[in-house]
Amino acid sequence: MPQPAFPGFRRIGAAALAAALSLAALPPAQAAEPPQGCSGRADPGSCRTVVGWAAAQLGDVPGDEAELGASNGMLSTYVDFANHPGFPADYAAEAARRDAALLIAWEPYDWENRSVDQPDYRPAAIADGHHDTYLVSWLRQAQEHAADQPVLVRFAPEMNDAIRPWSVGVNGGNTAADYVRMFRHVYELKQRWAPDAAMVWNPLVAGSTPDGTPVDFASVYPGADYVDVLALDGFNWADANDPAVNCNWQSYDDVFGAPVAQLKELAGGKPWGIAEVASASRGESFFTGSGECAEAWGSWVFHWPQSPPFYAEAEDWITQAGWVETMMLQAHADGALFVNLFNMDKETDWRLESTPAGTEVLGRMDATGSFSFGHEGSSQLIHDALRAEAAAP
Repeated sequence: MPQPAFPGFRRIGAAALAAALSLAALPPAQAAEPPQGCSGRADPGSCRTVVGWAAAQLGDVPGDEAELGASNGMLSTYVDFANHPGFPADYAAEAARRDAALLIAWEPYDWENRSVDQPDYRPAAIADGHHDTYLVSWLRQAQEHAADQPVLVRFAPEMNDAIRPWSVGVNGGNTAADYVRMFRHVYELKQRWAPDAAMVWNPLVAGSTPDGTPVDFASVYPGADYVDVLALDGFNWADANDPAVNCNWQSYDDVFGAPVAQLKELAGGKPWGIAEVASASRGESFFTGSGECAEAWGSWVFHWPQSPPFYAEAEDWITQAGWVETMMLQAHADGALFVNLFNMDKETDWRLESTPAGTEVLGRMDATGSFSFGHEGSSQLIHDALRAEAAAP
């Protein structure tokens, strides 16, 4: 593979910090302007992307913040219809306390039932009103909080990945049309009972039906009239599964490039963000010497991709810290309203604090002036972006 020379600068952090300093030199009248949240219509050069993360439980957030040196600007949690059916008021209260947004994955199934075959939770059944009493009750609780703070609801996310009862092609043959009809039905209830909450349509970057047929984003998109915010989930899996097979460290462009373009085309100017993202933590040692993928990749991995200004050196993308740093900067450049890290030890250790370098990433991002964390007006940035979209012709 060709290996053109790298540009003559040290690290992405240095380049980003220089950009931040140039912004600081703006005339006083410009510098005094209130920050703007990124959205489909905002200029990435002058807007801020809200940063938060999902922790295993609410009590873990203060410890995470202490290790990462940043306040969580978007608290994230998960609820299901059967085991945790109530609105997460404790998360809402904590988000309000830290001036942060709240992102909720609201999942129509029974967590304790590991099967995708759950007839009670078929999209067609939900669309036909079989759960309306519960849906209305939950939405009314949501409105109590959404009137004063941004509440973003990821209803039935990752519908294009065949491992959930609402996914296309499972649970008795769900169709894309079933999913669309369900989403529209719940959105209409939301508009009546929780008009201040924002409903998020949220596919995985890539997914397929059980027989391997890709699920096109457009086929499961409910339409602009039934979506407030769009989002993507995507991961640099690398060694998360069997390293003998999955020596597949990926760049931001590998994971998000084409999907972001498709999402933004559907969005048509609506705000969008990244709802779940993380990188495996093994990094450089995985590909060198006696590392499990050294033979599969070889030393050339450290010379690819070459895409300045985001990638200047190998550590800018072949380590967990570098990957997350470049991902955040590229997402901001793409106009993401928010980036929400999946900061958990699950399929692998996705946590930034799992490596010493990872604990420094959010501090460097804060220094650029392009991102907003908790206690920095993140709540207002999200509110303003949603209002701007609502007011757009």
